Amino acid sequence: MSTPVEPTTEPTTPPATEPVVTEPQKTPEELVAELTAERDKWKALSKKNEDNFKTASKERDDLKASQMTEAEKALEQARTEGRNSALSEVGTDLVTAEMALQAATAGVTLPSAEFLNVSKFLGEDGRPDKDAVKSFVESLPKAKAEFPNLQGAGKQTGGAPEMTSMDPKELADFITGGSIF
Repeated sequence: MSTPVEPTTEPTTPPATEPVVTEPQKTPEELVAELTAERDKWKALSKKNEDNFKTASKERDDLKASQMTEAEKALEQARTEGRNSALSEVGTDLVTAEMALQAATAGVTLPSAEFLNVSKFLGEDGRPDKDAVKSFVESLPKAKAEFPNLQGAGKQTGGAPEMTSMDPKELADFITGGSIF
């Protein structure tokens, strides 16, 4: 049989902690100003990157166009003409649909399509110019809500008995057709 071993206890030292340094609390106005400055910094950087992308894309397209053969140039021109032709055929329908959508969303009534020059709302690419459509729809007067004349609505005076009491016994008699008086 073995003898139980008693655990040895060595004095333990608490771990060394560094003093916690707290920064002074900032006011909400300071925090907002700090966040606004950070946002503006990232917006400027994003704008710069977007401009760099557009410049690089234009340079690439110019280089690509300069290296095209006459046959490739003719093919690209034919594609562009075909695309523009197809969009011109359906462009007015797309504008009409966009107008109907925005008018329904804004709660206005469009004038008859025969009185509108919908080609005015086409963009350079043959697609609807959503900003032009939106400004036109916003210029229209809002439709007045007309409520139908509901016959039979309101107080009925046709001889029906009037319920004046909320006593459960009287209500039960009234419901079953008995007289409450």
